[in-house]
Amino acid sequence: MAPARTPLSLYVHWPYCSFLCRFCAFSKARVPAGGVDHALITRALLAELRTSLAPHSRDKELRSIYFGGGTPSLAQPAHVAQIIEQASRLVPLAANAEITLESNPTSAETDKMAAFKAAGITRYSIGIQTLDDGVLQRMGRLHSGAEALAAANRAASLFPGHVSLDMMFGFESQTVDQWQRELETVLAHANGHLSLYQLTVEPGTPLFRDIRAQRVKRNPDDTLALMYETAVALCRSRGLAHYEVSNYAASPEAQSIHNLGYWQGRQWIGIGPSAHSRFIDPASGTCLRTVRIPDIQRWARSCLEHGHGTAKSETVDDAEARQEAVVFGLRMLDGLSNACFMRTGCVSSGALSLAEYLRVDQVQRYLRDGYLRSSGRLDHLAPTERGLQVIDSILLDILP
Repeated sequence: MAPARTPLSLYVHWPYCSFLCRFCAFSKARVPAGGVDHALITRALLAELRTSLAPHSRDKELRSIYFGGGTPSLAQPAHVAQIIEQASRLVPLAANAEITLESNPTSAETDKMAAFKAAGITRYSIGIQTLDDGVLQRMGRLHSGAEALAAANRAASLFPGHVSLDMMFGFESQTVDQWQRELETVLAHANGHLSLYQLTVEPGTPLFRDIRAQRVKRNPDDTLALMYETAVALCRSRGLAHYEVSNYAASPEAQSIHNLGYWQGRQWIGIGPSAHSRFIDPASGTCLRTVRIPDIQRWARSCLEHGHGTAKSETVDDAEARQEAVVFGLRMLDGLSNACFMRTGCVSSGALSLAEYLRVDQVQRYLRDGYLRSSGRLDHLAPTERGLQVIDSILLDILP
């Protein structure tokens, strides 16, 4: 019997957006006045895909492919199909492989959903953000609340049980009651998965400049905490379990396989401008982290000339690997098992247990206070619902 293949994920970064949201700090660019050169971007992505995946063809299988951005629903479905086909030729797709595409809910993008399904997309993620048309306009979004719900319904008909809706809370002047009403409406249209993010103010964004100039006020921390608690309670009442800081699913099967790969420490390859990767190099056995060139034109030229647009490649040392395992593992309500921690793929030196690695006195304090839970002698560690809300603060105390 052939040995089992190691799971691998693929992230494909589509860099263009029709508009630039005032809160977004992701790597992206507005669609050029003359339009996107789809053929150029696709050729560059395929070149980088071949170079990046070929070394993994013997012992890996693709558990997930994720088209993110940017706004990948602006891509042409035929080109998305080419990338999926090429990827599956290089590294076989797992039997239950998840292939996700992010989309904005404009009517033009909704009209392409069926073509994306025919291209091989199996899961559709829609960035609704809010149903408030006034807030949408102020944040630079091009869709309306009504269009968002129409897109959710269309996606549910094409990808039943495999639709994720993204919402944000904490907009200026938003009240807890307003957030609850919006979420109740979205829950009525949900089809398996919700991602609910607190609005974060990232340096360099227009929203950051507005707040610094006092043109926009931030919501108080206690209001944001109540919004978070409202989301947890309301989703639970509608049958969506909270499984990660910002994510809720109707069943284990509806959880995001791709994102679970990040949180559980699996290897992934990223292609496209600014895309990140973390994987064990088959040739050297070294754990590497790579970052692609952010400038779209420079990245594309490098891909066509050299087969990839890598800007930086560095070794992930044992200390980083262990810290990342804890930081990402404790984002999930299921937490992190000691066995999983000791198998952290990027650690080359002797294995450490959770009890040997963490500040056990601090862990015990959070266990007593009801913020963490554990079984046995730290053979498994997980946040409680209460602890998940303040997990960043907990991590500062328990990490060495």
